[in-house]
Formats: sequence, structure tokens, C-alpha cells
Amino acid sequence: MFRSARPVRSPRPAHRGTTSWSGTAFYGSATAVAAGLALATTSLVPAAASDKPAGAGARVATGCAGTAYVYGARADGTLTFTAIDAATNVRGRTLVGPKLPFGVRAMATLDYTTLLVTTPAGELYRIDVIGNTKKLTIDTPSKLASNSWTYDKLTADGFGHLFATSGTNGQLYRWNVTAKKPTGSQIATKTRIGAGFVLTSLTATGGGQLIGTTSGGKLMGYKAIGLNRFTSATLASSGYTGVDKLAGVGGGVFYARTTSSGALVGRKDANVADGSGSDIATIGTVDSSGWTQKVLSGAPKTVTCTTGGDLTYAALVTMFGSGWVGTQSVVEQGLPKLQAEMAKASITTPARKAAFLATLVSESAMRWDADQGGSYTYHGRGYIQITGDFNYGPAGTWLGVDLLSNPELARSLSYSAPIARWYWTIARTTTNTYADNHDMNGVNRNIGFAWSYEEATRRCDRFKSAYKYFTGALPANTICYPSRLPAPGSTDWYFHPERGDKS
Repeated sequence: MFRSARPVRSPRPAHRGTTSWSGTAFYGSATAVAAGLALATTSLVPAAASDKPAGAGARVATGCAGTAYVYGARADGTLTFTAIDAATNVRGRTLVGPKLPFGVRAMATLDYTTLLVTTPAGELYRIDVIGNTKKLTIDTPSKLASNSWTYDKLTADGFGHLFATSGTNGQLYRWNVTAKKPTGSQIATKTRIGAGFVLTSLTATGGGQLIGTTSGGKLMGYKAIGLNRFTSATLASSGYTGVDKLAGVGGGVFYARTTSSGALVGRKDANVADGSGSDIATIGTVDSSGWTQKVLSGAPKTVTCTTGGDLTYAALVTMFGSGWVGTQSVVEQGLPKLQAEMAKASITTPARKAAFLATLVSESAMRWDADQGGSYTYHGRGYIQITGDFNYGPAGTWLGVDLLSNPELARSLSYSAPIARWYWTIARTTTNTYADNHDMNGVNRNIGFAWSYEEATRRCDRFKSAYKYFTGALPANTICYPSRLPAPGSTDWYFHPERGDKS
């Protein structure tokens, strides 16, 4: 396929502690020294009503919003609280709280101000947080059960369920939690989900969605369905050796603590329900040491993240800049249909979404009605700027519409996105694979344009920007150019299926 002219798009940008008992409440230290962490050289002063970045983590664009709240308890029962800016992965407000009058075996956070903890004696307590701005203060702990809660791991999914594991064969149980501040009777309907959950850590990532690490360094994913019913998947066969604590906070984001170093690293699962770990990416290190708590627990549903199912105009502008994204009303009008076609084409991982969107913003400025113009009947139209009768004909056959007789349909709201899907997966069957391998040269070869080093660079840079938006990190080992650079304007470097080229 040959496109000698570029589609019309928006103008190019001009440039690219001590504790005390006080009757009905515990009071913790007002000094925010390292989140209950053993960071002797760190001294943080919390803002009264904000989570201004103050931690040691690297500032990155995560594609997420909100504040991650992570509670913990030291070996001596001292409570800790940490706020992490989900947008930048930087630790902010950090507090060391009171020392509980009992040991802590496991902890689950029901919401921002409600904790459940078990003791070595099998007791279950509810801890209500009164304040966590300047001081971490709690009400007198409420005992909900005197025995039988001998579970080694505890987590809540934020959707009315509490999970726990116990025993050498890893029994997993689920309870329904029917109140925000539950009594013992409001944690009921104990259900055995299954056995085999022999894990070093456990946390929830969504409704009934759990992840855990094994002593062998695997990351496992589970879906708790009901009595003796669950599904499981190996999300990573290695890479989690020594990770003994996980804390899920919503949006697919979870934090992993490594015992030996005390490091806390943020990760994001783009789709917590797909049973795949290929879309889990490292956001970045919050702290490289100091997280020495005995237990950690994240408040569920406090973080939200942009995924392939909720693209917005603002997200596209963040990825590519306002000068390269079309008129907001036009772009937003096409997004629902475009996202539906992306799902059908399995363009759902960060790499695939990044490659696809980088291509579309380069071809059409994300406008479903884009028109290259010119006297040539089958000139570039729509998201992907389909060109030539050798493309209009097969695309129309696949869609069940006569595009040869009605070429303007290629830039209609009904057909622009399906044609982009057809071109990406049917006309060029290897495009998703190239994206998986971070091979933008392969993607560009499938798309086709008269060779320009500058254009290849722009598309590769856009892929990197979008990938970082979805994952918080730049892609590794990105391929931007052919091994031998073609001559400027060459059309022989890319894939021409109409003349019999093999991909």
C-alpha cells in the first residue's frame, strides 16, 4: 500500500514514635517519620490536609489517580499509616501510631478508616481510625470474636467480602461483611472456597479477585466464585522471590514488599480479571528500604486507573499532547465505538493499546471522520486512513458493505473503527504480535508510509509515551527503525500485501 501524502491533522505544537493511652482513644506520634519504617535518616512533615509527595520513590506518570492508603503493624503491635500519591508513586503523608495492647497476626482494611486484625490467640478486633492527618489516632479496639480466628492471612476486596487463609494445605475462606463498621454478627456466612492456597502473601485486587505470592517466587491470581469453586492462574512464574507482603489499593494497583531489603514496589495489573500477568507492569519503587512491618494492608478502591476500557480525551492529550489530538467533540464522539473494536481485536494490553493509539493519532489525530482529500477516489479516510481499492474492497467484504461504491462510509462513525480493527488484525495479521514485542518498526511496516526517519521517530516516541501512561514505565527494548535505513520517501521498506509481500 502506498500513501504519498499525510492526512490532515491538528497543527504541530510549537515544541515538543511514642504512644499514650487516653481513655477511649489511642494517640500516635505527630511526627511523620518514615511510615512506621526504619528510616532513621528520613524526617517528613505531613501537610494538614494533603498528601504532598515527600517519599523516596521516583516520580512517574502512572495513569492512575487517587491516594493509596497502606496500614501496617510492627512486630510489637505499633500501627503505621502511609499515603502514596497514585499519580506519581511517591510516598507522602506517613505516620507512626499507637501500640496496640495485643499482638497482631493478620490485618485487613475494610475502608479508609476501618481495620480488622487477628491476634496470635485467635481473637478478632475491629479498629476504627479517628484521624490520620497529623496523628494516627484510633478508638478503643472492639473485640468481635474471642477465639477461632486463627488465620494467617486476611484481606478485604472492598465489595463486601473478607477472605482468610489457614492450615498447612492453605484453606481459603470467605465471609460476607454487611456493615461499614461491622459487629461480629455482621461478618457472617463463612464459605470454604477451596484448598491449596499455600502463600507467603495475599491481597485482593477487585471483587472476588485475589493475588498471592509463593515461596518459590511465583505470583498467583485467583477468582473466588463460591463454595469449593475458584479459578487460578500463574500470573508470573518468577520475579517475586522474597515478596512476603502485598497490599492492593484498587485500579489494579498493588504494592509488594521484599523482606530482605524492606523495599516497597508499586505494580499495576491493567486487567485484574483476565487471568494473565502479561499486562502487569512495574510502576516504580516507593522506597528501596525501610518497610519492616510485620503486616501490611491496603485500603481497597481508593485508586482508579485508566485502562483500554475507559479512554478519555484528557487521557489522549496526556499521552500525545493537545496539538496532535483532534477536536474534542469529534474525538469523544468516536471513543465508545473505537474502544469496543479494540476489545474485539484483543488490543487490551498496555503494549497493544500504546501501539494502536500511537498509530491512530499519527494517521488521523484520533478523528473517526478524518479525510486525506484529493482527487483519488480511494484516498485515505477514517481512523486508519485506509487507502487504495485493494483495501477498500476487502474491508467492505469483511464488513458486509460495498465500500468500493460508497468510499465515504470509510470515514463514517459506523465503519471507521471497524475498518481500523480489520486493518490491524485481518489485513495485517501480525500487528498485535509486533506490538507485544515493542517492535514499532514492525507495526509501522504493517501500516505503511513513505519512509521518513522523523515520522518513524515520532511514532515510536508516541508509543513510548502511551505505554508509560498505561504502565508508569517506559517500554523495554523498543525497536524503532529497520536494521538498514531506507532512502527518504521509499515505499519499498514496508509490507505490501497487495503485491504479494509476505509479513
